Amino acid sequence: MLATPVLRAASTSAASAASAAAAASSAALSAALSSASSTEYSNYSGMVPNLAFNVCMAVIFGLLLVMQVGIGIWTKQWWFLVSFTFTCILEVLGYAGRASGHFDVYNVDTFLLQFITLTIAPVFTMAGIYYQLAKLIEVYGHRFAVIKNPMLYSYIFMACDIISLIVQAVGGGMAGSAAADHKDPASGDHVFVAGLAFQVASMSAFLILWFHLVYQIFVATRMQHTGAKRASLSLFRVPQEEIDYLYRPKFEFLRLHPKRWVFTYFPWILTAASLLIFVRCIYRVIELAEGWSGNLITHEVYFIILDALMMSLATTLLTVCHPGFVFKGRTTRIPIQNVRKAVAKDGAENATDSLEDDNDSWQANKEIA
Repeated sequence: MLATPVLRAASTSAASAASAAAAASSAALSAALSSASSTEYSNYSGMVPNLAFNVCMAVIFGLLLVMQVGIGIWTKQWWFLVSFTFTCILEVLGYAGRASGHFDVYNVDTFLLQFITLTIAPVFTMAGIYYQLAKLIEVYGHRFAVIKNPMLYSYIFMACDIISLIVQAVGGGMAGSAAADHKDPASGDHVFVAGLAFQVASMSAFLILWFHLVYQIFVATRMQHTGAKRASLSLFRVPQEEIDYLYRPKFEFLRLHPKRWVFTYFPWILTAASLLIFVRCIYRVIELAEGWSGNLITHEVYFIILDALMMSLATTLLTVCHPGFVFKGRTTRIPIQNVRKAVAKDGAENATDSLEDDNDSWQANKEIA
């Protein structure tokens, strides 16, 4: 059962990201050891990781790991299972490394362990989220999306994340070579930060596409239904059931029969999780841009609020509101297809009419916009 195409694709993507992450490990090592402050005071720039906090975080992500594995297998959500298993394992290892660093701030191995794992963990979190966007497009209708092949969202943005890791690895190599030759490693450090900034830029593009989809599904449809000329909060007085006829009929049973809170709130849970990870990634860019003796990296309270809290909240939200519950994973399969294949699968007798309806509705949405 695990040898499904989705699981193989998820495993291959995860392996590619892991390979890029392994290359990026040189970036962490060279950047940290080339910093004067880190060698003079500690690998943590004079800061000693809080033992109780880091042990608690390791335990929290350990529990989330158990729940993600259990729910993922039970509901047959293989892509999400692989993505969030990697996320939770990396977070556990990262906080274990920080806890060990409390006892020896000069230990390079534990410093590298926590730095690498906590830096790359969001890549796997976002890989799981990208795939849920594709599923929502299938459930509501391809006409609402900018990219008509939903899997392209996953492929494009996962490729961007891997490119980000490769750029970080190149920056690390440059910094390491400069440090070995007793030269200024600043150029390599800047390239490393540029890799993180590229990740933030790609996430920004993803969020723009995500909010466009949310607008089309929940706002533009209400405007079309009511004949409204502009968006307003009053549109949300229209019940979701009233506008469901504008969505893809094939998955009406997921949306309405019965009406379930876990499905109703899932788009907003996904939005919150994405924004939490986005905040975390911006924080890491600013933190490392300041340098290894900057204010953010030398005060753990910022890490606690802007990294640990963001990642743990995002992971918890997507454990409680797991896609397996949302999409009835045990009994329902949602193949990710381009628009023409989706229409053909919905029934040969209605294929032409469905495509015409999609085109008419799309034109109506364009006129409203």
